[in-house]
Amino acid sequence: MTNREVARTLDRIADILLIKDENIFKVRAYRKAAESVYHLDENLIVLYEQNKIGDIPGVGKAVKTHIEEMLEKDSCEYYENLLKEVPFGVLEMLAIPGLGHKTVRVIYEELGIDNVEDLASAVEDKKIRKLPGLGSKSEYNIKKGIEFLHKSYGKANLGVALPIAEDFLRVLQNSKGVQKASIVGSARRGKALVSDIDILVATNDYENVKDTIINYKAVKKIKSVGKDLIGGEFGYNIEFEVILVDLADYIHSLVWTTGSKDFCEELFNGVNRSEYTNIPDEFRFFEKLDLQYIPPELRENRGEIELARTYKLPDLIKEEDLKGDLHIHSDWSDGSNKISEIADACKELGYSYMAITDHSKSLPISGGLNEERLFEEGKVIDTLNQHMEDFTILKGIEVDIMKDGSLDFSDEILEELDIVVASIHSNFKLDKDKQTDRLLNAMKNEHVDIIGHLTGRLLNRRPGYELHLDKILESAAENNIIFEINSHPDRLDIDENMARRASQYGIKIAINSDAHRIEDLKNRRYGVINARRGWLTPADVVNTWDFETLTKYLKE
Repeated sequence: MTNREVARTLDRIADILLIKDENIFKVRAYRKAAESVYHLDENLIVLYEQNKIGDIPGVGKAVKTHIEEMLEKDSCEYYENLLKEVPFGVLEMLAIPGLGHKTVRVIYEELGIDNVEDLASAVEDKKIRKLPGLGSKSEYNIKKGIEFLHKSYGKANLGVALPIAEDFLRVLQNSKGVQKASIVGSARRGKALVSDIDILVATNDYENVKDTIINYKAVKKIKSVGKDLIGGEFGYNIEFEVILVDLADYIHSLVWTTGSKDFCEELFNGVNRSEYTNIPDEFRFFEKLDLQYIPPELRENRGEIELARTYKLPDLIKEEDLKGDLHIHSDWSDGSNKISEIADACKELGYSYMAITDHSKSLPISGGLNEERLFEEGKVIDTLNQHMEDFTILKGIEVDIMKDGSLDFSDEILEELDIVVASIHSNFKLDKDKQTDRLLNAMKNEHVDIIGHLTGRLLNRRPGYELHLDKILESAAENNIIFEINSHPDRLDIDENMARRASQYGIKIAINSDAHRIEDLKNRRYGVINARRGWLTPADVVNTWDFETLTKYLKE
């Protein structure tokens, strides 16, 4: 079993225990262990061989035994016994947005429903509204959730798909006869959700490349084999296709297989691809078409081709442009690391500043800070800043936006902070008007600098709440509010379209990690990709600015 598979099994154990209404501390133990395993840099097999499974943070004696059993036998007896009590199909029902463990338990116990299809039928037959604690509104929400689930089925977020694609690419690049290879398709364009992984390979040994793919351990199934392509499936229901070409055809094929269908139809209209062989790179290809080079993230046919004809495409932001991170959680709330450890990690990334923005008091489940603990945390930050050179820690908070748009800290508290991120963490089901008014009220507060994860979406799990976006944009521009691109691949919120519209309104963006552990800081990669898809330049993004420019902007 891979690290991801072990982590997923531990997560499922936690889900079953929650459905069974077992001790919450036991549930948290499995959840914490799953998170630690998922974020490990080391291979579990190596740690097992060194007898170090027990050294993984959050892995106690019982969990250690289960992990070792999974590594030895590719199975876990404890998990399999739990599945006899709560079938796997019940766990799959948890993927429906808004459907929690208690509701799933009621549906299973009262109706015996153990799969999404039967649940959909029960919704149509109006059986859900008759269950204890539920009603017609719950039934409607489940119906909408099932529709959302079906719409997103077979798609993986970029944080899952891209690492799998990159591992696969490395294997292919080391295969005999492979001359060049690249990730193409939606993964190369950096779409937030990827339906399949496409790889382009230039080779002089087609059959050996096919054998490499068939024998690659991560491949779960081979679905098709042709003269110049091979397709199949990885874990997580992610399909893949490898396209094989001769070296002379590699560059024009790279452009063709990277762009969206609309982009390619527009770009190659009237172009004979056979006349574009033996081109050394994509820059030369676009040059031959009398076009400015179009970055992969822009190849969607949204006006980029027209701008490329006049060499007016924007100079897109790059990861190395970032000079700091303005949304980070420490172990003062629900983060895993000390502030000093986070600062060291940020310095290793080349940053000159960071903001600690732990949760506020309305989120007790996340260890939210009250006024006294916020003050104590500030003293720790002051002490750390006194001993640092060329690096500054900003004192901040991720303050909760209440149902009416007020904030859960007073203005007197907020004005003492360097930076305030305001976010919604509850009451997601308010109607469009009320949710919009809620945000508008929050943005009018003079102490709010950044709106965190604006729409609240969780990719493949929860759609964003409905908002009157034009009103939100107008208010943000008027009140000098910064919008966040939350770099966590489950969020990427705001999305590329909102990012582009915001820049057109003159609204500044912060690309933040929302890190809850040091490893999460590297999620900035996905935030930058999302920003590039939104046509953003370094000037649009406040944390590309030096510390003095940033703090002056925040104060003004």
